[in-house]
Formats: sequence, structure tokens, C-alpha cells
Amino acid sequence: MVAAVPEPDHVLASMMTPRPLLCVVVPARNERLNIRFFYDRARAALAELSELDWNVVFVNNDSADGTLEAMQELRAADDRVKIITLSRNFGYHSALMAGLSSVEGDYYAIIDVDCEDPPELLVELYRAIQGGAQLAYGERSKRDEPRVVTFGRKLFYLANRSVADSEIVMWMGEFSIMTRQVRDALLIPQTSFMSVRAEMGYAGFPRVGIPYLRERRTHGESHYNLPRMVTYAILSILSGTTFPLRLVSYIAAFVSLAYPAVVFGMHLTTVAAGSVAAIVSLYFLVATVPLISLYLARVYKNGVGRPLFLIDKSRTSL
Repeated sequence: MVAAVPEPDHVLASMMTPRPLLCVVVPARNERLNIRFFYDRARAALAELSELDWNVVFVNNDSADGTLEAMQELRAADDRVKIITLSRNFGYHSALMAGLSSVEGDYYAIIDVDCEDPPELLVELYRAIQGGAQLAYGERSKRDEPRVVTFGRKLFYLANRSVADSEIVMWMGEFSIMTRQVRDALLIPQTSFMSVRAEMGYAGFPRVGIPYLRERRTHGESHYNLPRMVTYAILSILSGTTFPLRLVSYIAAFVSLAYPAVVFGMHLTTVAAGSVAAIVSLYFLVATVPLISLYLARVYKNGVGRPLFLIDKSRTSL
């Protein structure tokens, strides 16, 4: 007779008493050295939440450095590890949406695999949810980074908040835990550029920010360089505001009133008035056509309706 193999403790517990499930969504692209390091820290932290079942949902953004193999090694030892592989690199926010939309749970967490957002803080974020919040997020008011980068981030938040059509939550990143209700709200928008933190602010719901100091990554190098920061800042602002389009109207109205006043006030000749009109028109077009083009490009991409991501099912294990 073959002896029965005892089930792991977490499996027995889930069979005896159904418990709420926390799905921890972890995007990763070429992060082979961080996979095991993150998992060990996250598992130790999540063990403190004895009232929960949990899984770690790695979203492999078509890595090429052995990241997928590292994930598969963890899954072979722990079936709470889930793997979603995208067919190509669709970007960070698309990877988040792939993870959030592909698994069903009671609570959802978002955290980066590089451990700059400490996995240990997941416990405190969940306790905030238990205290009545629908969304608990890490408040990134302090960072161990050069002052010029910190200044740039503050400028981005302030600029974004000043022109946004809806609320922008200061110092909010993607690092968070949310209820299923908030997760469902994030999945509603159909847009070619998804800014998860902006959608969190738009959705509302009771939320709480927990300040923390972002750590420096231990393994590998950051993929988030200065050009990508600038690109994300521009796209994020444009995705949450129509102010640039309204600004075009404001400028046109101002010019239409100011031009006659200048012409008559300075007693310009017909030739001089024509020259001023030509120069003003040129600069108006230079300033406004690129803004309008950016919005038209977004409208075009939304109209085409391509999906934010495609999942490679042959390399996915849920």
C-alpha cells in the first residue's frame, strides 16, 4: 500500500475553512535576479496574515533573461505562485491590467518585483483595508534619490493636479491593496493608455495613504530611466486632462481681443499689421497643432480598439 502524502498546511487550511483571497499582482520584465528575492520576502510577510489565503501573480512582460524560468521554479514548489506571460512587451501598466483582470479574489495588491516597495508593508496596507478603507496605498513622499529627481517628481505631481479634470492623489504610486470593488472600477475604462494611479484617484472610494521610504533595489538595474520618466509624465498628464485643448481656445480668444487693440493702439500700418498677424498666427500654430495632434492620436488609437495586452497561454500557469 502506498502511504498518503500529507497536503501542505495552506492547502489543508483552505479545505477546512474558506478564507478571503488576496491576489498580489507583480509585473516583471527581465528581473531574473529579483524573482526569488521578492518571493521570499513577500511569503514571509504574507504569513503574518493568517486570516487570509493568498497567491502571488507574476506577470511576465515577455522577459528574455530567464525571468520566466525563475517564476516556474517557484511555481513548481508552491502552487500559490501564478504566472501570466504576455505575448510581447506591452508596458508596465498593461501588465498590471493583465494581472488584475486575469485572477479572481477578494482583495488585490500591486507591488513591483524589485522590492523598492517593501513587501513587508503589505501587512500594514491590509490592516488599513480591514479598518474600513477600500484602497490603501504607499505614499511616496520620501525617496532615497538625488534631489533633482525628487524635485522633478514633485513638479510632476503639482502640475498634474493643477490641470487634471478629476482628483489627483498626491504621492500615490501603484503600490497598494484594494478591495474587489475598486479592482472592478479600474477595469471599466477602455483606453489606449492606462494610468492606474490616475484611475485610482478618479474612482474615489475611501482610501488611506501610508508613508514609507522607498528602498534601493538590491539586484539588477532599474528600467525606469529619465527619458521614460519624462514620457510617462507627459502621457499621464494628457490621459487625465483636457486642459491643453481648452488652453488653445483661451489663447485664441485672447489673441482675437489683443490683436485689434495692439493694431489700433500702436497705429500700425496695414503692412505692419499684416506682419504682426502672420507672426502671431505662426507661433499660435506651432504651439497648438502639436497639442491637438497628440489628442487626435489618442482618439485614433482608442478608435482602433486594439487590446491593452495579449496573453501567451502556452507560457501562462494560473
